[in-house]
Amino acid sequence: MSRVKHLKTLLLVPLLLLAWSAQAVASEVQTRGGAFYLYLSPAVEFSEVLERLYTEIEAQSWEVLRVQDIDDGLREHYGIDIQNKVIYACRSKYLAEAIKENPNVTLLVPCRIAIYRVDYAGRAAGAGAEGGKIVIGVANPMHEADLLGIEERETIKIVADELRGMLEGVAEFYR
Repeated sequence: MSRVKHLKTLLLVPLLLLAWSAQAVASEVQTRGGAFYLYLSPAVEFSEVLERLYTEIEAQSWEVLRVQDIDDGLREHYGIDIQNKVIYACRSKYLAEAIKENPNVTLLVPCRIAIYRVDYAGRAAGAGAEGGKIVIGVANPMHEADLLGIEERETIKIVADELRGMLEGVAEFYR
């Protein structure tokens, strides 16, 4: 290899490594398998992402009904160290409208937003996991309505758009 090519290679490798390490902190919101997903860099603190998610929920005028600390329960009972929570949220105005359209909508409430950490292989992980990412996921109510045969979807579409908007708000914050 000529000396010039060797120097170019030596200069190119660090630049490629720098570009690779400067990945975006947040992905675009993705739709897969009837759910919306957002993936965030493991460099972001789980508690910080959780707080940002609460902010986005409130910005859409939704209420957090409760938070299920899956991580605490598994740590306490089984010694499993993971980061995993489920937020139960609702917007009463939409619930009232949707139930008038079709009472079977009751099967879809409350909306559940999951936030958890996975390792590089996609397995549940704790705070000290190498690589991996933080995932926020929420079932798409339009998909759930399909599964239940609910045809009245005007309000359900609004709910789906707002849930996706919550994830987009988190993504935008980290870009």
